[in-house]
Amino acid sequence: MQKNNRKKKKKNLKYVVISKYIWGLSIILMLILGYFIFDANILPFKYFITVLIVLIVLAGIHGFLVFKKNTRKVTLIIIDILAVLFMVVLGYAIYQLNDTLSFLRTNLGAHFETNVYNIVVNANSSYQSLNDIKDHTIKTVSDLEDKNEYENAIKRKVNVDIEYVDDVVTLMDEVVNDNELIIIVNSGNYDAKLSIDDEYEQKVKVLDSITITTEKRITDTGIDVTNDPFVLYLSGIDTRSNYLPSRSLSDVNIILAINPKTRNILMIHIPRDYYVQVHGTVGLKDKLTHSGTIGGIELSMATIEDLLEIKIPYYLRVNFNAVVNLVDAIGGLNINSDVNYDFSCWTNRSCVFHPGLNSVGGTCALAFARERHAYDSGDRHRGENQEQVISLIIDKVTSSSTIINNYNNILSALDGTFETNLTSDDITSLVKFQLNDMKSWNIITNNVDGSGNMLPTYSYPNQKLYVMEPKAETITEAINKLNEVLETPDE
Repeated sequence: MQKNNRKKKKKNLKYVVISKYIWGLSIILMLILGYFIFDANILPFKYFITVLIVLIVLAGIHGFLVFKKNTRKVTLIIIDILAVLFMVVLGYAIYQLNDTLSFLRTNLGAHFETNVYNIVVNANSSYQSLNDIKDHTIKTVSDLEDKNEYENAIKRKVNVDIEYVDDVVTLMDEVVNDNELIIIVNSGNYDAKLSIDDEYEQKVKVLDSITITTEKRITDTGIDVTNDPFVLYLSGIDTRSNYLPSRSLSDVNIILAINPKTRNILMIHIPRDYYVQVHGTVGLKDKLTHSGTIGGIELSMATIEDLLEIKIPYYLRVNFNAVVNLVDAIGGLNINSDVNYDFSCWTNRSCVFHPGLNSVGGTCALAFARERHAYDSGDRHRGENQEQVISLIIDKVTSSSTIINNYNNILSALDGTFETNLTSDDITSLVKFQLNDMKSWNIITNNVDGSGNMLPTYSYPNQKLYVMEPKAETITEAINKLNEVLETPDE
């Protein structure tokens, strides 16, 4: 009898030891989770305290039962099973938060800029690969910020002599008529040429590309994005790769004036062909989209600042792939087609829109945002389409059900598809601000307008291109609306 009692006590002791180990492990996981929640800085204080209290209470109950001497074995087994299940939940939460922190640190507060250069030759030349241009002379423009890195990157690819010239437009025209000429041009200049000459891609061939990534200084704006009104420039680019080259055409140009106190967001669409004075230039004006190929996002922002008489502290550059991925991640959009006829999108004929609401995924949402041929007003209507898509995305992403159900998919969809100077602190503050009360935002639109014309431009002075000459009254109205939305209400 005594022997059986000793065996029973030994078994119970084993269960108690196991239970203590499980309790200890759960405490460690709770502490790790608490640290990750604190480090992520996304949960509002009231939610953080609630989570903390729940974890402490659960740990206390678990510990009380484990260390209580007369707790029955069955009870220990049950609480151990529940504790193991809870630890699985804790582990999953830690994994998710780690992914979040990794995403924020990788994608926010752009610390690097990327320039992509194409090695271009005549389509009929004998050059077929880099080996064919070895020991030859190549021509390139002298206006380079990363000249040393540029030369080193070229010579790591192939041994060549480099000759510098001043005019990239002349250089790109010369290669069409010279079978021996080898040039290297920024991918932004190359894409700009393709946009005005549909046949240029058939006249030349790209032997290879060189990608140079350099560190970028980010200036602290000093703005509290949850309290101070601010402006963000949304630039949508259509690249032929997954890169976000620093100099590129901007096919989407939208100004977002955001006032967190009034919950108002003003969206202003500026047509890509808007004929503006590029910041720092004199003489001929140019298409707004060309400013991105001349001086990157900073020059585009400065040009728009001159046009709308505002300061733009933030930018968000988005590859078109981001729209496709994000819309799919949030379960698609219900897009309203405001014309009374069916049409197929010119960028994707499989995307057909009918009058009224159309439930679509990412591919057709992007096609709709790029559509202009289906409308008499062309680019004006395209701007309205872009604003509708952005508004629908904002509405859906800021709803609690979308964030909870599609959180992982949203992060995966956005990873590596955008570049911004918003910091991780800016974004986490905005997320915390939204989660605090989940109030909706009021989205207002006010677009600038103009009339089409064929004129020479700063980038192409010897060639007349289609441009949209601004209507002064629409710019004045946009400036007034900006001032109205950005005004801080009296406390």
